[in-house]
Amino acid sequence: MKRILLVQPPFVQLNGPYPSLYYLRSFLESRGCRVTVRDHSIGLFTRIFCRAGLERIFNDAETLLKTRKDRPGRETALRFLSEADRWINCIDRLLNFLRGKDREWGHSLALANGVLPGGPRFDACLESLEGNPLPEDAPILASKLLADMADFITHVLDGRFSLIRYSSTNPGGSGEAVNFERVLAGLRGYVFQNFYKPYLEEEWAALDDGEPAILGLTIPFPGSLTGALSCAASAKRCFGERIKVIAGGGYVNTELRFLSDPLVFDYFDYLSFDRGYGSLDAILEREESGAEPVPRPLYKTMFRHGGIIAGSNIADGRIAGGNTPEAPCKGQEIDDRAALTVFPDYRDVDFSRYICPVDDLNPMHRLWTDGRWIKAYLAHGCYWRRCTFCDTTLDYIRSYRRVDVDTLYRHLRTQAEKTGVLGIHLVDEAAPPASLIRLALLNLKEKTPPLSFWGNIRFEKAFNPDAAALLAAGGLIGVSGGVEVAAEAGFKRIGKGITLATLVRCCAAFKEAGILTHAYLIYGYWDQDEQEIIDSAEIMRQFFAAELLDSAFWHPFILTRHSGLYAARPPGLETVMPSPEGKPCFILNDLSFKGEEQFRKYDEGLNRLLAGWMAGDCSSPVDRAFSFKVKRPGVRADLVAALIDEYALERDRNREAPPSAGQIIFLGSRPLVWNSAELRWYWRQEEHRLPLTGAARSGAEPLAETLRALGREPSPAVTFYARLSGLLGPGLPAAWKILREGGLSVINI
Repeated sequence: MKRILLVQPPFVQLNGPYPSLYYLRSFLESRGCRVTVRDHSIGLFTRIFCRAGLERIFNDAETLLKTRKDRPGRETALRFLSEADRWINCIDRLLNFLRGKDREWGHSLALANGVLPGGPRFDACLESLEGNPLPEDAPILASKLLADMADFITHVLDGRFSLIRYSSTNPGGSGEAVNFERVLAGLRGYVFQNFYKPYLEEEWAALDDGEPAILGLTIPFPGSLTGALSCAASAKRCFGERIKVIAGGGYVNTELRFLSDPLVFDYFDYLSFDRGYGSLDAILEREESGAEPVPRPLYKTMFRHGGIIAGSNIADGRIAGGNTPEAPCKGQEIDDRAALTVFPDYRDVDFSRYICPVDDLNPMHRLWTDGRWIKAYLAHGCYWRRCTFCDTTLDYIRSYRRVDVDTLYRHLRTQAEKTGVLGIHLVDEAAPPASLIRLALLNLKEKTPPLSFWGNIRFEKAFNPDAAALLAAGGLIGVSGGVEVAAEAGFKRIGKGITLATLVRCCAAFKEAGILTHAYLIYGYWDQDEQEIIDSAEIMRQFFAAELLDSAFWHPFILTRHSGLYAARPPGLETVMPSPEGKPCFILNDLSFKGEEQFRKYDEGLNRLLAGWMAGDCSSPVDRAFSFKVKRPGVRADLVAALIDEYALERDRNREAPPSAGQIIFLGSRPLVWNSAELRWYWRQEEHRLPLTGAARSGAEPLAETLRALGREPSPAVTFYARLSGLLGPGLPAAWKILREGGLSVINI
């Protein structure tokens, strides 16, 4: 039985475990392996940010600053050294407070009386609160303090350090094929040498259930690569050739498919691509049977044999060993089956170790960090997979598989019971509407405390007012989705598959239901002109002014090697192929294109606009946010408002019309019969009344009981409407309208 150690290298996130290793653990245990999972992201963080860690930090910083009096930021650093004792004395309480413990310390922090240390971020936050914070402001003040200490470490001791990620693997930026030697320089960083290296040695010594035969490392983001390399090197020093190291994850899938540098395999024995299940199965078979003199290709796997990289012939996003019509592949079958049947197992995760920093007071932004979440997906891949800018040639987008929601929900309930965490972060590329609706229905029927969930969706017509109302009642608290270019021509050009009217209707439905909304925005497409950028910004301003969005984020457009746009190579798109500097290629994903530099001038103005909108200031003209003259918006100032009016009229017409299909569910509170002739209930914080007259008075109690039952289990809408007609007779149209406005929803399941 193989003993496997799965590790998340630093740094990924601080409020909960990243999901990939917990999916892989379930799969490997089903294969008969003994699996241990370690999160070095939170482990290294707590090693640095503790009393002993800060004592080391301040001693080393003071020594360095004495010898380097010309160090940038020295004056600010001296403040931290002056307050070193305050930092050391408060750091443990600060972290416990951000873990949800030691609430008393929050009151001390909110006093802002100079007893605790400070820093530039803390001071700015305090100033924004006019120097008089309340106890409820303590979480963001504590988070700013933590960020200040991280800045101190970065500026004085380790320029690559960051709370969320440790360095970037591509210091040259987009369009550069970085060689591996430049990446290895990051291993000599202060934090890795003085904190991670000894931490790893203690980890290996503390393993109490046998020496691992396999070390699996997930590298979801560029910032995790250096940590993965450091972890692999340490494991090989400790265990020698007895251990095999496998690396996989999102970064490997997108960046390393064109790898030609064999030196990478001094650290990793195998690179596992895409979902990983089929690749891992093939690797384990090979290790269990012994390496062959001339190894056969492994499924979606690279490795070195005789100084040459095996499995590196890549075409259209596929790795050697993939399926073909002529040769059905076992690995593909394993991948497809596991994508539908394997669920993440967090049973022994100590969630109390994680912190919940508040990086921003925006309620939508806070979801990413302010809370502990069990992460899972409703579907592998994207059901739309047509956006031209996206990595549509890669498995994580193009291979769409929906899981059985009932099975997943039962699993999530079990996980919630074992961990005490009732929040679910759905990590889909775009959660399928039908799966979300089913999840909400199951949650509504649950007699134990319901789960709360949020995640990424595709803004589309399926999310109408009734669907949004059901999702909110069933536990959905927030959605994030791609808008990219908020203009009709832009939607068509990038293959978004929606119109501006669809986007307005979808966001309006979510906001009416009380669901938080976030939009991803992109500017700087290869064929974009200034007018479209300004018009898109103006439309987004109108969205925020109408309170259809809670938050958003601007991304500059990046052309990737695996996008549909690159595959199509339309006229006018001229790529600038990177130069490998005469050395083997390490990473290659982001590509430069002619003309991209002209868009960088819009960065500052667009971000300034967005910051104002999220702070509630939507009155400033878009064209005045830039330091240079730009075109004025070419869209109507009331464009979004007019589309909202159209949405409201359509919603009201649909509520009055008899149902022709779908299922009916009642989302209001338990209806009570008042004076034998009136039903009363509450929905969306308002009281609703349905008076019954004449012969319909006798139907009050039966109708109330029917509505109560509909709050637990949907029923065919046409059947319910017919029964309602029998109970209410001529009063049906008026009663139907009241019920529909009071939480009676028609759902297309």
